[in-house]
Amino acid sequence: MVSPIQQRILDALLMALRPIAKALLRAGIGYKEFSGIAKAAFVHVAAEDYGLRGRETNSSRIAVMTGITRKEVKKIRESGPGMLMKDFVRESPASIVLDKWHSDSNYLDSLGQARILDYNSGQYSFCDLVATYGGDVPPGAMRTELKRIGAVDLLPVGKIKATKSYFIPDGVDDRLIIGLQDNIASVASTVAFNCDPKRVVGVDTRYNSVSSVDGIDKQFLPEIHAHARSEMFLLGDSFSKHLNEFKDRSDPDNRDQYQIGIGLYYYELGTEE
Repeated sequence: MVSPIQQRILDALLMALRPIAKALLRAGIGYKEFSGIAKAAFVHVAAEDYGLRGRETNSSRIAVMTGITRKEVKKIRESGPGMLMKDFVRESPASIVLDKWHSDSNYLDSLGQARILDYNSGQYSFCDLVATYGGDVPPGAMRTELKRIGAVDLLPVGKIKATKSYFIPDGVDDRLIIGLQDNIASVASTVAFNCDPKRVVGVDTRYNSVSSVDGIDKQFLPEIHAHARSEMFLLGDSFSKHLNEFKDRSDPDNRDQYQIGIGLYYYELGTEE
C-alpha cells in the first residue's frame, strides 16, 4: 500500500512519462524494452547509492528495495551498467514476429529471404506466424501495426510482404537519443539532486525554475516561440562563453573534474497534448 505522498509522486511520474512514452512509441520501442531498461536503472542505483561502509549493496537488499527478483538482479549486475542487456530486455511481439519472419526457415524462400505470406490460408501463413511468435496479439492488430511503421506491404489477394527485419518506423533519427541524453537526463539529475531530504532548499540545491502562463490563445504561439528562440540563443551563447572561461582556467591533469551544464527549453501544453 502506498502512502498519500507516494501516490502523488506516482501521479506526477505518470505525467512525466506520457511524453516519453509518446516518443518511444514513435521509435518502435514498447513497454517490454522500457521495463527492462527501467529494471537496470533501479538495480544500478540501488547498488551504488545504498551500500554500507563504501561497498555496493548486496543482491538481497537490492531485491527488497526494488521488488526485482534476486535472479534478475544478479543477471543485471553481471551485465554492467553501460550495456544494453539483451538477455533481460524483452522485445515487443512485433519485433519478435519480424525477426522470426526473417530467420525461421518455415517462413523463408529458397534464397533465404522472408517469403511473401498468405494472410490466413495454407501452411505457415501470416496468421500462423503471429500465433507462433506474437503472444496473444491478434493477427489483424499485428498487420495494422506493421503496416503503420512501414514494415510490410499489403499485396493483392490477401498476401503480405515484409519490407523490414526490424521494428522501427520510417524517419526515426538521433533526435530522441540526443533529447534523452542531453535534456531529459540532465533535468532529471537536477530534480533527483534537489529532492534529497538532506539538502536545504535554496541553500545547497541547484537552481531550477520554469516560467509558465496559462490561458494564451493559439494564434500568439508562433510570435512567442520566435521571441523565446531568439532570447534563449543569446542567453545560451553567453552561458557557453562563461563556462568555457572556467574550462580554460582548469588543470587538464586534474582527475577531480565535473561536467557543468545550464539548460534552456521551450514547451507548449494545449488541447493537442
